[in-house]
Amino acid sequence: MRVLIFIFLCCCSSFSQAQELPIIYREKGFGHYTEIGALAATKNRPDNVTTAAFSFQTVNGYRFSNRLFTGVGVAADLYATQTIIPVFASVRTNLLDKGLFVPYLFADAGYGFDITTSTTDQQYKGGLMFATGIGFKIRFSAVAGFHLNMGYRVQKGSTGTAGHLDPYTNQRIALRAGFYL
Repeated sequence: MRVLIFIFLCCCSSFSQAQELPIIYREKGFGHYTEIGALAATKNRPDNVTTAAFSFQTVNGYRFSNRLFTGVGVAADLYATQTIIPVFASVRTNLLDKGLFVPYLFADAGYGFDITTSTTDQQYKGGLMFATGIGFKIRFSAVAGFHLNMGYRVQKGSTGTAGHLDPYTNQRIALRAGFYL
């Protein structure tokens, strides 16, 4: 895992030094991010269920400048035994103003609704969600491009019988790819 993090950071560093493009970038207005990826983890739950999860998310919001974007997002996180739908606020900031490759930081915070079907023997409840990370954009035009990111994602919740719910925390490394407008 350390090797992957090192390679990712080296790529972000070398891409940020790429030659600047003579493109006039849109600085304000509507913004959109769609991304898919995996949520990888180690055993950190009381029920010992630990498998990689698939995740899809979309964020829509407003770009206040070339460096600041805020928005609201919704995701679908498909774990081995549960499906959680996080609804969250997102803040993203570009570390550079110009260039073909632009590194950025992001932070998401919200609530994950557990939509797993509860039975009389097993109940599921969602909880707070938080994610933060770093990525880079590959710009195709003044308004669109491809992006890759890596981050840390925490999803709280509880599971158990109707009379007794045990809290848990999913702590995952998120690796995602997608496009943005």
